[in-house]
Amino acid sequence: MKTGKTAVILTYPGIGDIVWHIPFFQGLAQKADNKKIYLYSRKTTHAKEILKYDKSIAKVSYLKETRQFINTVKTFPNLIKNLKKRNFTTLWIFHRSPRYAIAARISKIKNIYGFGLGMQKFWLTSKKNIGENMKKSDNVSKAKKFMNIFDIKFNLNSRINLPKELVEKRINKFKKLSKPWITIGFSCNKTAFIKKNVPYSFYRTWRPEYFSKLINIFLNKNKKRTVFLIGGANEINLAKKIKKQCYLSNNVVISCNPIITNLSILTKSKCFIGNDSGPLNLSGAIGIRSFGLFGASPPIKNINNIHALVPPMGPVDP
Repeated sequence: MKTGKTAVILTYPGIGDIVWHIPFFQGLAQKADNKKIYLYSRKTTHAKEILKYDKSIAKVSYLKETRQFINTVKTFPNLIKNLKKRNFTTLWIFHRSPRYAIAARISKIKNIYGFGLGMQKFWLTSKKNIGENMKKSDNVSKAKKFMNIFDIKFNLNSRINLPKELVEKRINKFKKLSKPWITIGFSCNKTAFIKKNVPYSFYRTWRPEYFSKLINIFLNKNKKRTVFLIGGANEINLAKKIKKQCYLSNNVVISCNPIITNLSILTKSKCFIGNDSGPLNLSGAIGIRSFGLFGASPPIKNINNIHALVPPMGPVDP
């Protein structure tokens, strides 16, 4: 099944939504021209940064659509114009919304594939669908079913791979710091690297003083360890609050840096511990041993190097 010049639309807003769909992007790329796809996603995913060095991605474009009807009306013509300009042969839609399938029809894309649920199925070029029983499934399960019904092979063990020279350049200023490195994801934002993001998911986070106590335990057992606090630029005051309560504060490094820098730190870390937010997903996708605090959200289940820490009464029901 060759798909020619191929586009993919992924509308989910989080960093995790991008990293857990990488295996599917790479699988689709194997069927496309030049073994590359053109990805349309949300700005909040930071896909341009995360996927910058992924050879299966030709280009990332950000969608401006939101759930607001007026915004959709305004941006819909621009999406059609963009799709027409690129002359795609095939479009894969990782969502049930009919709007993208309609835009693809107007753009005269030959092959339009989507989940096939609800009104979307009338605008697709294939009658195959993931099944109504998948409506309440998580996004990764839906994507797996989507790929399977079209017989697209994928490797769920795919990881974010950064060029070694890039990693070395980004961590050069940290090279003299003692190892092992432990990385803490203290973020209270669902998507941690948005400069103006409001910390609306504070309820699903560990409190700053708890992280301080945990770091003190680590450093008390081994005073040569280095602990990194990774987060977004808008979270630096929270990081400072955590560091201030650490006895060996010289061993605690605040890294509220761009994603690529923090990804490079993660690459060299012994393990990661953090809230259910963007940094945890990045850590899992890098492949290091990661411990996620799932006190108020359901655990990530699609990867074996993330160990879920849940309440005594068991995981939260989705």
